[in-house]
Amino acid sequence: MNTTASSVRDAEAYALVCREYGDPPDIMRQALRPPPSPGPDEVLIDVHCAAFNFTDHLLVQGRYQERPPTPFVPGLDAAGVVRSIGSNVSRFRPGDKVVSSGVVGAWSTRLAAPQHRLVPVPANVALADAVGSINSHLTAYHGLLDRARLQAGERVLVLGANGAVGKACVQIARHAGAQVYTVVRGSGDTFLLAHEGGGQSQSVPLGELKQGLRQLLGSRGADIVVDPIGDQFTEAAVRNLAWRGRLLVVGFAAGDIPHIPTNLLLLKGCGILGVYCGGLLLQETDAFTQQLEAMLNLMGAGVLAPSPQELVCANDFMQAWKLFSTAPRGTKIVLDFA
Repeated sequence: MNTTASSVRDAEAYALVCREYGDPPDIMRQALRPPPSPGPDEVLIDVHCAAFNFTDHLLVQGRYQERPPTPFVPGLDAAGVVRSIGSNVSRFRPGDKVVSSGVVGAWSTRLAAPQHRLVPVPANVALADAVGSINSHLTAYHGLLDRARLQAGERVLVLGANGAVGKACVQIARHAGAQVYTVVRGSGDTFLLAHEGGGQSQSVPLGELKQGLRQLLGSRGADIVVDPIGDQFTEAAVRNLAWRGRLLVVGFAAGDIPHIPTNLLLLKGCGILGVYCGGLLLQETDAFTQQLEAMLNLMGAGVLAPSPQELVCANDFMQAWKLFSTAPRGTKIVLDFA
């Protein structure tokens, strides 16, 4: 289903431009003169909203591994409506709802993006929900269904199951017919361990996490561990992996990068798999867009709930900057350009 294009006229088109790195950065609205036009293989998007990702937050402070020369337009993920198409574009038409991911310059009312970087958004999925869920939901999809090759009946243990990635992993694992086990932080230094749908739960202190997981999972252990946490949580989970189990390394939210005794991997015949959608985008672009489209279709089918978000007017960037650090855990900040 097509959607009404943005009402932003050429004379009103603008971008958010980073003029100087900092905390906060010097970011100002700047008119697009002239507005961009699509090349032969490009699609021009009327951007309705763009994600404010952790990568963006580091980049505009000058803390990312890449430092574009200033001034530049930040932003990597945008969602909107096709305004016009290049002569070689056949998959999209003006009025189509789309998202682009990994196309630099997303913080703008207009974005010219290569057609192979675009994915259609299902009719019943809001643009803000689509762009705000890319990081978390695509990570969950890529990790469980591509990297780990999750099969029905397998056991999946999700650390940090109340975070954005964790919640998406629980939903995908459940949809795939897996048995789902979760770890979430309770009060103080305690952690709640649960078997989703199994009625089994217990609260344990951090020092007893390994033993608590053993009681929860039994001697069989977990076939897959989803680990966005790191630190000492990782070893406790690895010690409860099943034979031929897979550890999905997603991130290190707890701070420290874990050091896993490799004899555990030998004894369990298990593997460690990195889950990095940025690498997938650069190394296997077609696979990235295929998986992003499949993930959005799961959202359209009601399998995946969108990530919580705070929609902030793009003209009020300082409000977005403040919210980035104060919004509830797992909440995505989305800039509204519509």
